[in-house]
Amino acid sequence: MRQDHPRSAKDDAIGERERLRRVYGAYESDPRYMRMWGDSPASRFMQDRKWALIARVLGRTGLALDEGRVLDLGSGDRGDGVRLAHIGIAAARIVAFDLNPVYARRVRNANRGIHAVSGDAVSLPFRDGSFRIVYQSTMLSSVIDMALRREILREIARVLAPGGAFISYDVRYRNPWNPNTRPLKAAQLSKAFEGWPLTIRSVTGIPQVVRLVAWVSIAACRLIESVPLLRSHLLVIAIKP
Repeated sequence: MRQDHPRSAKDDAIGERERLRRVYGAYESDPRYMRMWGDSPASRFMQDRKWALIARVLGRTGLALDEGRVLDLGSGDRGDGVRLAHIGIAAARIVAFDLNPVYARRVRNANRGIHAVSGDAVSLPFRDGSFRIVYQSTMLSSVIDMALRREILREIARVLAPGGAFISYDVRYRNPWNPNTRPLKAAQLSKAFEGWPLTIRSVTGIPQVVRLVAWVSIAACRLIESVPLLRSHLLVIAIKP
């Protein structure tokens, strides 16, 4: 008689990694996603606004941006090296990290000076306190296993140096067109980084709406973004005591 054995945490982690590889492979083969994430007036507007706010909030923390290493966690195949450079972080101090080794290689090829590594965010291959800044953008919402998400948040706290900043930009609403993501709520981050000073801002007009109007009017994009309920993402900056 066959006996069913309960799944272990290791099994769950392996299953989630395989799911993520399938999902991102499907994204790459779907022209619709490539159009949405490619260069356009909407994407430029959303990225410019996002990074202007990151720079402004970081400036208020007094965090020195010209020292220490920076981890771009879940960098994807492009990474945010150029944007990080614009706020004063040299490429040589950036480590891009992604589950997919192909993505890590693409980031390395496209961004001279950046060190790119592939691996699993549940077990980061870095010593405690290795980074001055850990940054993630819409990576955690792709991890739909909440136990694994909590493990990743613990790893982020571990590799971040005292006085350093975790910068998170992620969705706060469920996307009805994409069942492969789950929102990253402010309450989850507050619990994971209990006792840390947190700055939490709602940002970014709902992308599906912004993409419709950006071709006609950037002023209309700003109007959409000015309505709190129409902001689809959260920007959270947590400072490690």
